[in-house]
Parts: sequence; structure tokens; C-alpha cells
Amino acid sequence: MKEIIFYKKQNWKFPVKDFLDDLKYKNPVLHSKILQKIDLLSLDRLWNDDFKYILDKIYELRIKQSTNISRIFYFTIQNQKIVLLDWIIKKNQKLDNSTLDRVIAYKNNFLKNIKL
Repeated sequence: MKEIIFYKKQNWKFPVKDFLDDLKYKNPVLHSKILQKIDLLSLDRLWNDDFKYILDKIYELRIKQSTNISRIFYFTIQNQKIVLLDWIIKKNQKLDNSTLDRVIAYKNNFLKNIKL
């Protein structure tokens, strides 16, 4: 089982964890589905449709519940740890550049500040 790490911004906010905490009350069904997918991710038991390579060793975890299509961006460290960087509710097929730039910045910041 791989360790799940929530990326922490410099202002002590955790984008994915804060999203999940908020979602727990707003949409418990989607919240449960996301937690289940994260568990499957940690166990390397995802289907090919559940994730997609984006760029720069960053992937998106795909979660669909009715019309809600959520994406959680992540990368792995030493094939033992999974860092959950950020999330979006996807409205169209194409990711915008601001989202990609933010996720890459989060990854680079994490790697710059981590002590392995």
C-alpha cells in the first residue's frame, strides 16, 4: 500500500483535503466515491479509465458521479508515496493552462521543500 500525502500550500491550506472536507457535507455520495478511488490508487488497483497521464509525471485521478466529473492531480515519489496536489470539477474536455501551471508549480514546490 502506498502512502497518500496531501500537498500543503505555503498558507497551510491543503487543496485536496480541504475540497474533500467541504464535499463531505455538500455531496456525500461523490465524497465517498473519491475516497474509494484514492484507496484504490494507493493499492494500485485502478482501471485504465480511472486515471490519465497529464504531463511532467503528473496524473489525474478521474471520478464521475452523475454529472459531476472530478479530477484530482497527483504524482508519485519513489513509487511508494502518492502526493495529491489539487483538484478541479471538469467542465469540458480540455484542461486550461492556468490549471496545468498551478499543478506543476505545486509539484515543483513540494519537491523543493521535501526531505526524503
